[in-house]
Amino acid sequence: MKIIDFECNGNAIRFALGADDCDDYWGDDWNDYPYEHNAGPVYENFIKGYATVFVPFEYAVLTPESDWHYNCNSPFCKEDFKNRKAPCLVIVKRKYDYYYYEDLCYSTSALWDDACKFYFEDKMDPGTYLLDWIPGDSINLRKIEN
Repeated sequence: MKIIDFECNGNAIRFALGADDCDDYWGDDWNDYPYEHNAGPVYENFIKGYATVFVPFEYAVLTPESDWHYNCNSPFCKEDFKNRKAPCLVIVKRKYDYYYYEDLCYSTSALWDDACKFYFEDKMDPGTYLLDWIPGDSINLRKIEN
């Protein structure tokens, strides 16, 4: 399965997953900018499962709509995420010695080599996960058994 949409609630992320061979998934107004004011979720008929990822407190979950550089209007539509022009979200380790707020924003952090980036089309299995990742390493999701 692969990521075809996302929703964040603090440091909890819910990824909608679709079939690997499905390339025509879509949602309402996915070609309208900015996505956070226009686009709806992916249509239900494309969803084959969900993955929920819990991110520990010491990490920041950053999305384009929360980036102050974009002045409340990100430059992305969901079609951009589908075409992998940008990650749908970025996760970075919080550093308490940040001097400027911009150090904890999507547009800056997305350029960091040690940032954890999630893109539409990334492979993922359904389930509940805890992000167990150290900057500089690859993404490691530890499945939580129910």
